Amino acid sequence: MILHITHNDLDGAGCAILMKKVFGDNLEYFSMNYDEIDDFILKNFMNYEKIYITDLSPSLDVYKEVLKRKEIILIDHHKTSESFKIFDNVYHENDKCGTMLTFEYLEKTINADLSKYYDFVKLVNDYDLWILEDKRSLELNKLFYLYGFENFVNRFIKNYTIDFDEKEQFVLEIENERQKKYLESTADTVKIFKDRDNRQFGVVFAEQYNSELGHNLISEKNLDYVIIINIQKKKISLRSKIDVDVSKIAVANGGGGHKNAAGFSTDFNFCLEEFLKKVGVL
Repeated sequence: MILHITHNDLDGAGCAILMKKVFGDNLEYFSMNYDEIDDFILKNFMNYEKIYITDLSPSLDVYKEVLKRKEIILIDHHKTSESFKIFDNVYHENDKCGTMLTFEYLEKTINADLSKYYDFVKLVNDYDLWILEDKRSLELNKLFYLYGFENFVNRFIKNYTIDFDEKEQFVLEIENERQKKYLESTADTVKIFKDRDNRQFGVVFAEQYNSELGHNLISEKNLDYVIIINIQKKKISLRSKIDVDVSKIAVANGGGGHKNAAGFSTDFNFCLEEFLKKVGVL
């Protein structure tokens, strides 16, 4: 049995779809965040013959420990995992999303025919790298959150097409209107600070639409970066202007991600200013 560990976002789901399509019942996948992967691997890796990790990475120490006993393949594109490139069986490129890298790995290394999924892969890449040349990529991400991880994966395993059916189009229309109102109302609640480097950043409490919300706030409020706090899940998302590296904040707090889009989890009795001091921006 193959163990597949992937990120719990759209890109991670795209990896799961492709891996499951190729390996079928011989593969068991789990989606998670950065702060969960080390503990999960150490508790479970001995139960599997081979391990794939896509769109996120464990700590180097855990990776080295597992590598001594099992075959482990890492496919990732985040800046925070570049140090893994020194190992064999690591497929890492910054300018492609995890789903695109997984697609290329499976086609070239496993000789799988996934050509029917190429349009889907391109949409995931368009959204995850925030290229947004195809407006359908935003719709795809909304569909991901409406379905939830498992249902989304099952939908695209059964049906590769990115042409949404009548029911999907209907719920997306409702969701578009809801998102618009949510972004407008949430923008009014942002609190603005200046960090140690005299950069202006915003802090906002929100539970969804992290990339869209971050992008809007940076543009409308002229911010260098945004800290989005999901108080229920204790998840922190970071979004920034092109020249500001927020992955450093994420890594310093046990997370990871891209230069301009990163995140981490936290646990605290919440006080905003104490939290900002704790994560190192004040």
